[in-house]
Amino acid sequence: MYPYIVISESIRIPTYGVMFFIGYAGAVCIAMRSALFYRVNKWDVIYSAVYMILGIGVGAKLMYFVSKVPRIFLHFDAFVKLWRLDIMSALNYLFGGLTFYGGLIGAATGLIVYCRIYQVDIGGLSKLMIPYIPFVHMFGRIGCFFAGCCYGIPYKGPLAVHFPYNEIEPKLSEVSRFPVQLLEAGGNLVLFIILFVYRRKGRPSGKTLFGLYLLLYGVMRFFIELLRDDLDRGQYKLFSTSQIISVIVVAVGLYFIVTSKRERSKKICNNE
Repeated sequence: MYPYIVISESIRIPTYGVMFFIGYAGAVCIAMRSALFYRVNKWDVIYSAVYMILGIGVGAKLMYFVSKVPRIFLHFDAFVKLWRLDIMSALNYLFGGLTFYGGLIGAATGLIVYCRIYQVDIGGLSKLMIPYIPFVHMFGRIGCFFAGCCYGIPYKGPLAVHFPYNEIEPKLSEVSRFPVQLLEAGGNLVLFIILFVYRRKGRPSGKTLFGLYLLLYGVMRFFIELLRDDLDRGQYKLFSTSQIISVIVVAVGLYFIVTSKRERSKKICNNE
């Protein structure tokens, strides 16, 4: 566990942020090198990446806030008391974290907004960018491992990790845990390879590629949630908030794949 890169006593840089930006910058650089092959202007890659990262920040924070709303209603009196005693702690409770699904929605929104404003073909640009979603996410989950967030269930088997004491998550150090962050990082690496190869050899549309990503990641995330123990993210009966969203994501992915195939079939029929 290494939550901060300490430069001096007054300057500490969050390791998660560093890992995320390494992954994001790497993805943009690789996408720029592939842009010509997919007939995309490299400047559109750069500028759309700015819109997307702004969308990630807004979307990830908003979804985190939404995930906290049910708990606020359940413990409304306690939250009001916290707000009156320490408004900064209350705001940190509301907006102090990030959610991947919120960031994904924000990134997609940023890309759509950019393409509409500057009249860029969203099909070609999205097809180029989609495989790098799990690439960036992989670095983000490694950052989670360093930060000690998104931690796994108590576990004493092979590859178990024991985090040192952390004032932000005191219970984290109580028992050894399953390294679920690294498992998801590995899963995202596999998704990146699958999407990258399929984009090159299968030549799918951007819609099909995004649908495949949503389908594969949604299934993977649903089962990975069984190995996570940070239930303060939200839970409804037996299912975590992320599991419920994962089911919706899988359904949307299947919808994109099916409708994309229908659209392609119609085009072939019309050409004939």
